[in-house]
Amino acid sequence: MIEARIRDLQIQPFKSGAAMKLEAARMTPAGLETVEGNIKDHFLVAVTSSTDALGYHNFLTQRLQVDPNKNLFVSGTPQLALVRPESRNGRLVLNFGGQNEVEDPGEGNDNPRNVIPVQVWAYRGGAIEVPILSEFMSDNLKRAVKVARTSGPWDRMSSQNFMENNNHLRAQDGYPVHPVSWEDAAAIFQAIGADVDPNRFRYQVLLEGLPFRSIHDYSQVEINGITVYQPKPCDRCEVTGIDQEKGEFSRIKPLSGITKAGAGRWIRQDNGHKVHIVGENWLPQGETIIKNGDIVTFMHLRDVPLSFDKPKSR
Repeated sequence: MIEARIRDLQIQPFKSGAAMKLEAARMTPAGLETVEGNIKDHFLVAVTSSTDALGYHNFLTQRLQVDPNKNLFVSGTPQLALVRPESRNGRLVLNFGGQNEVEDPGEGNDNPRNVIPVQVWAYRGGAIEVPILSEFMSDNLKRAVKVARTSGPWDRMSSQNFMENNNHLRAQDGYPVHPVSWEDAAAIFQAIGADVDPNRFRYQVLLEGLPFRSIHDYSQVEINGITVYQPKPCDRCEVTGIDQEKGEFSRIKPLSGITKAGAGRWIRQDNGHKVHIVGENWLPQGETIIKNGDIVTFMHLRDVPLSFDKPKSR
């Protein structure tokens, strides 16, 4: 059993958009949100303006995803990183690269007649379009898109691949909360001679006080009396190479830092693929308020330790 401390909290209300810093957050089984609950992590998502062959508006993300077997035709849109959120008097205000502000009308003002069929990863279902945000994003991306809120008929569940669970999910990739260890991020960026930038890993919870890579040894943590499961590590992709301030690929490639820091690739037990990992995925089993400085206790080691390929020497 080891302990860590919460160093930083943030949410990304707009999928693939910039983060909004929080001193405290409400952690629910579906993810983080503001304490008042009016601004939620990943509760807005940009989708294509036209539908695909199956009749769905495909979601947009910073990375390219093409998999005909899963009906995934997701164009890489790094510029989504320029969608910057801010809370003003409890209302969400978005700008694009520091300009062209728009206020989200709020979930309570959504029109239930604006339901559109969307696909976010494997999920296909209804979401509510927010027209004023659709116009905002279309103008700034200079292409026609729609913006949908994960409310109304939305009924998506977290990934079941590694652990059966009852956690609902908004537009996150597969799990409600993504924690990252500051020590892991620091080792990765120091290995490539770059300033430490854990936001390249788009966390919601940044932890400090953990030995290098020890976050991956555990399957269960506890925060303020709430049990949180860690079903699997977080695979890393080319998005880590995107400068989140500029919305474009940069010369700094954290994936190379993972290797140089001496960390081997995780051998996934479900398909045998070898992938870089940073951070974990959390399945909260209850609701609590978490704050910067709170203690996170890592309770149980994984029954079967993760397997890695042979790392290069540090």
